[in-house]
Amino acid sequence: MEPARRIIELMFLTAWADGRFEGSEALAIHKLAATVPQLREVGTTGDIELAARRKLDQLGLESCVRAAAAVIAEPRQRELAFQCCAKVSGADGRFARQEGEVLRLLREAWALSPDDVERLLVLSTR
Repeated sequence: MEPARRIIELMFLTAWADGRFEGSEALAIHKLAATVPQLREVGTTGDIELAARRKLDQLGLESCVRAAAAVIAEPRQRELAFQCCAKVSGADGRFARQEGEVLRLLREAWALSPDDVERLLVLSTR
């Protein structure tokens, strides 16, 4: 269950990365948490959001993303996390540089190839 909580945490970090948490981002996170079987087991996400926001304020984006990414070891979970963060980053119709930074940090942390990133971005649009 910890990797699923960390995937949700990464989605909240993505949403908060630009300093604003838009309603469309909240809806995207809620929808993903409710419909993706691996995330559904987490249940309510309010505590994850509060903890992510607090950590972000205290530690900064890079530290938070790297810490959450380090817990997600399974390749399929990593791919799911990347796709979910990509969905959240595009949910408000703007692609903020800071939200792109989350994807860059995940790409680095998990050594995703350019082909992997392209494939995952395409999948995130479905």
